[in-house]
Amino acid sequence: MKQSHELRWGGIAGIAAVVVAIIGRIVMGNAPSVAESASSIAGYLFEYRTQVMAASVLYGIATMLFLWFGVALATAFRRADDTSDTPALVLAGYILVSTIMFIGVAIFAGLTYAITTHRGALMALAAGPYTALTVMNMIAGIAVAATFAVTAAAIMHTRVLPMWMAWFAIVVAALKLLTALGVGSTARALAPDAPLMVVVPGVLLAVWVLVASYMLIREHLPMPAAGARPVMGH
Repeated sequence: MKQSHELRWGGIAGIAAVVVAIIGRIVMGNAPSVAESASSIAGYLFEYRTQVMAASVLYGIATMLFLWFGVALATAFRRADDTSDTPALVLAGYILVSTIMFIGVAIFAGLTYAITTHRGALMALAAGPYTALTVMNMIAGIAVAATFAVTAAAIMHTRVLPMWMAWFAIVVAALKLLTALGVGSTARALAPDAPLMVVVPGVLLAVWVLVASYMLIREHLPMPAAGARPVMGH
């Protein structure tokens, strides 16, 4: 029963992470594109300072919940096969992604506070860190891709989740990798904040987390008996 509760709480954390992140994005409002003028970006940060700071806090909370979900998922893989290295790799991946996300959010909040508090010359430089952090988020797709790739491998090895979840994870990993590789493109459709590069992989990632979270909540993973591996979702 204790093991069941541990995994279920991790599933609840995964769903909460997606919900809180969506709320954070809504609170951010209509954020300007990195291709817009420096004055537009500076104006946005000044006008929506309170919303940006609130959204940063929400994103930080979502990041911690996402890490909790990753820990629960890695635990499920470990209980299915404690002799494999894949659970440790999955855990390391979620820790890496969460660390990058948290650092990015903290820097964005700090720069927004500094720029809007000490106006003047700093306001003119607002576009620099704003664009840099957007690109940083894009390159971080490499870490996300690696994490979802090893998650897919763990699913295929342990069969803790249905096999289609492994292929779904591979699709997410491929899209996140492609977004990172396209960081140097000058095409508007491949800009760091273009819908094709942000919305599509982001939505698929969120759906995957929601489905995996539901499976963690609905069923617990019993200790495997004599080589038998349980399959969640069947």
